Amino acid sequence: MRLLPASLFGRTLLVLAAGLLVAQLGSVVVNLFDRGSSVYRLASFQIAARIAQAARILNRLPSVERDKVVEEISGRHLRVALSDRPLAIGGGFVEHDPYEVAFAASLQQQIGARWPVRVDIAPRPRSRSSKGESEDVTGSFDLWMARHFYFLLPGPFSIVVQVGLEDGTVAVFTANVPQEPLSRLESLVPRLVLLLLVCFVLAALLVRMTTRSLRQLARTADAIGEDPEGAPLAQSGPSEIQHVIAAFERMQAKVRDYVVERTRMLGAISHDLRTPITRLRMRAEMLPDTELRLKNLRDLDEMDAMVRSTLEFFGGLEKEPRRQPVDIAALVDSLCEDRRELGQQASVRGTPIAPYHGHPQALRRCLDNLIGNAVRYGECAEIEIEDSAALLRIAVRDRGPGVPEPETERVFEPYYRLEGSRNRASGGAGLGLSIARGVARWHGGDVKLRNVADGGGLIAELALPR
Repeated sequence: MRLLPASLFGRTLLVLAAGLLVAQLGSVVVNLFDRGSSVYRLASFQIAARIAQAARILNRLPSVERDKVVEEISGRHLRVALSDRPLAIGGGFVEHDPYEVAFAASLQQQIGARWPVRVDIAPRPRSRSSKGESEDVTGSFDLWMARHFYFLLPGPFSIVVQVGLEDGTVAVFTANVPQEPLSRLESLVPRLVLLLLVCFVLAALLVRMTTRSLRQLARTADAIGEDPEGAPLAQSGPSEIQHVIAAFERMQAKVRDYVVERTRMLGAISHDLRTPITRLRMRAEMLPDTELRLKNLRDLDEMDAMVRSTLEFFGGLEKEPRRQPVDIAALVDSLCEDRRELGQQASVRGTPIAPYHGHPQALRRCLDNLIGNAVRYGECAEIEIEDSAALLRIAVRDRGPGVPEPETERVFEPYYRLEGSRNRASGGAGLGLSIARGVARWHGGDVKLRNVADGGGLIAELALPR
């Protein structure tokens, strides 16, 4: 199972999305911890100031009047009680000692006198039940967070502060310091998802803009084999992509110039080769020995046929005009009629839905080679046309022995011929299928061979994309 996408767009988008996710999660964690510690510091300072003020007031009042003041001071977040001696508070977490020391120092500073002060943080977090009563939160994760991050809790811890007054009375303050609850993470999730979605869409647009030029370059690279004279690709996108497109355009121009130069060279070779062959033919016809004359003429005919086939193969389509609509049905019918006039069997069925935009002479040469092979090696050519809006298929079937499976691709190699019936005596120079495939690929298609089951012949299928 492959986890990474295959396309550059998918991989780049995946990296950006993963980076955004990690960055946003890190930002949320940093913000939550920073906010929690800030809330705790501010709240603890205010509560320490309130406790110090209450302690100073109680210290000045007579004992008989303190109870009324205690009732007025006590509230939801701060409860006050008086005791004759310090209370024994259960030991809390060792990790809370720095918080207790800091709170005691702040309180001592607020009081302004060296009164005995003791600060204890309750060992368990507390939350209110539906009945208004407090209950312990004993979850393992809550306790772990309580140990290491006192200011980030699912519910507030209770701080018990004991202040010794000047007359020996101990004022016991029980305060709940507001903290950053873990439940706040639940409210952050929708906002985090929304932010990630927006960033993901923007990243997708950015990556799409970057890869669009690459896709256009790939399509142009594919099209150069179909139409070397095609319009140049517009230089768009980032500067690096524009440099690549410019380099590709220079390469395409060099290939185009090479094709033109090769065509001129092949034309010169054609003229130079036909002249000595013609002279040799004239000399051979004047030989007195009939048998020797016939042998030489056969060799010269074979040489002439090889030269013509070679020039057709290497000349390709460079001399063809620009593409134009071709009536495939009329083209196939004319080829079949030519074969029937020579006494060969050729039939066709099926009709294309529309003309095909291509090179007329090149397509004629391609189909003529396929039909010629069928009647030469399989005694007949049965042509079937299947057409759609996306692909035009022309299958040429014969009734011959077929081609061995390992050879179905090798027969497309130039000058390659099968042994047996497919030799030089019974056919050409071994370029017919090479020329046919070259024409098909020039149009963006291909030619494939497949054997019919049970030795029912061979099918050569020409596939041309519309």
